[in-house]
Amino acid sequence: MSKEKVFIVLTHIHSLKKDPKTGKGIKNAWEVAEKVEFVNQLRDRHYSSSTAIADYLNRKMLSGRRAGMTEYAQFEEYIRTKYAKQMTDLDTMYAAAQVKLEVPEERPVFTDQFGNVREKTVFDV
Repeated sequence: MSKEKVFIVLTHIHSLKKDPKTGKGIKNAWEVAEKVEFVNQLRDRHYSSSTAIADYLNRKMLSGRRAGMTEYAQFEEYIRTKYAKQMTDLDTMYAAAQVKLEVPEERPVFTDQFGNVREKTVFDV
């Protein structure tokens, strides 16, 4: 088993918009700059200033609750749409090391004589 680590760090930086003529900030006008990093080691600055941190190989969220990103699938979908090229590069580099999520197979359901819906077993005729 490989001990490699890959983290996706998403950071949003809020700053006051500046007037192009005067160079001063415009009151109540904010702009947001978004930055994504793919790192092997997390630093203190990542924990203190990031919006969300995800473990790419284990497919888990490490932080992001305050930003509303609690599920890894939602986070990954967002990153894949915004940063498609970087994610395809990451996929090709770490395809073998990534944990595959088990998808439960569809099992047939059975309605018994009492109207209960449950999974069909070997005892059901």
